[in-house]
Amino acid sequence: MAGKRIVLTADRSLMTNYRGNFLYGFIACGPYELVPEWVFDKLFCPPVETDPITGEAKVAQCGLRRVEGALLKEYRRDEVFVANPDMLDKCIGEDTKVVGINVMDPLGMAPVTTTMSPEKLSYIAMKFKRMCATIIQLKKKYNFKVLVGGNGAWELAKPDRMRIHGIDTVVIGEADEVALDLFKDAEKGDIPPLLHTFVRSIDNIPEIQGPTVNSLIEAMRGCGRGCDFCDVNKRSKKDFPLDRLQREAMINLKYGFDSIWLQSDEMLLYGCTDKNFIPNKDALVELWSGLKSLGAKFVGTTHMTLSAVTSSPDLIKELSRINNMSNERWLATNLGFETASPRLAKKHLSMKTKPFQPEEWPEVIKEGCKILNDNYWFPALTLIVGWPDETIDDTRDTIEIVEYLSSTNMRGLIAPLLYQDFSEKNSMHFGNLNEAQFTLFWRCWEHNLNVINDIIPIIVRNKTYGIAMKVFMTMLIKAGTWAIMRYLKGLCRELFGELPEDIISRYTKKSMTVSV
Repeated sequence: MAGKRIVLTADRSLMTNYRGNFLYGFIACGPYELVPEWVFDKLFCPPVETDPITGEAKVAQCGLRRVEGALLKEYRRDEVFVANPDMLDKCIGEDTKVVGINVMDPLGMAPVTTTMSPEKLSYIAMKFKRMCATIIQLKKKYNFKVLVGGNGAWELAKPDRMRIHGIDTVVIGEADEVALDLFKDAEKGDIPPLLHTFVRSIDNIPEIQGPTVNSLIEAMRGCGRGCDFCDVNKRSKKDFPLDRLQREAMINLKYGFDSIWLQSDEMLLYGCTDKNFIPNKDALVELWSGLKSLGAKFVGTTHMTLSAVTSSPDLIKELSRINNMSNERWLATNLGFETASPRLAKKHLSMKTKPFQPEEWPEVIKEGCKILNDNYWFPALTLIVGWPDETIDDTRDTIEIVEYLSSTNMRGLIAPLLYQDFSEKNSMHFGNLNEAQFTLFWRCWEHNLNVINDIIPIIVRNKTYGIAMKVFMTMLIKAGTWAIMRYLKGLCRELFGELPEDIISRYTKKSMTVSV
């Protein structure tokens, strides 16, 4: 078998459109042992459209499309191939020189995965291991090089991990600018095992040449807020111009997607040059209107920041108007408030609170969630549990905010995540939780359980589901939430020898002055 000269792929947990709902992507962070594989593969995350004869994936991650675009500057179209990871044997052969892999969380070490799959193999890790097993067997036969890059590449940047997974080189950072030279060097066998790369100019980032997962295009890179726990902080802020985004969006719309999703590290800072991080309303309205005018049903975005939302309620209202959002049409977006402790906010994310002060952060969280709900945005909130310098009072500050959001019936999820250190030295684990941190976890999931009936219509809203499937999915989501609560109840007995109600009674708002 001849095979393709360059093969690009990603593990199966990434090669899916998540049925048009990015929230389904979190299923991949759950434990492989507890969720039947057919549920993952068929119900939540079916594979992208694939040519059954060649194994070509018709849709791929934006990151893979960037690398593909860089390679097509000099390689022929028939030499660069984007493959379904389950069909690698159809496109890898004697002529294959390099296999490039995009990874998000290959070993399940990211905060969401370590929280959702404590001490268990996650779906995303299982799918990556399975793909690597196939690549290793093909590599023994055809002797090609394997390059890995992407947001999760840092997890593999150790010699033993590279050897186990058949990897020759790990690229950490932004590979867009060097991808062409990188693959050429790999063909010659002249490439180091580890590279750290950054893009110097936005003009050197290649445009995508094919449709992307869920019609996701990259609107901006970096954010400039400088949170010390976030890897994004290493990237300088870059905004892609509207005309370029329109060209990339049209590729997805012509393929058949009916909407456009904007990838960003902080979408509301697009076009922002204000030193206090006040959003540039004109730039954002022009962006939304310019993309919506292409014929998209709506324009969504992956990430916002509550401080930007709170500072610009009129902007949020206008974006909702452009999208024709209503009580029948909500959109979800991710927002990390990380902590409600002014002390921790000042130390670790002081720029994230701007244009507000760290001392105002708790009120910013409250007001931001209200503004989003009032304008039909469904916030998927994340916070961090187990900061290395976290005190009981810090945790109580966050508990108080979670209880406030729950008491006001905030329509959105609150996901507590265990603190993860890129050096792997100070990472948090469930076995290290103190009583206050356990209470925070319990209150978050208690909220999620209480609002699940309001949330489910948003989660299961999908034109590919019939009535019976929606009923089944509803039952499955409720069962999953109850399973988390049951796990936490057992963890409480294991750690503290008490029931959750006994623990949390010491950390409610009425008990804020109690010494522990």
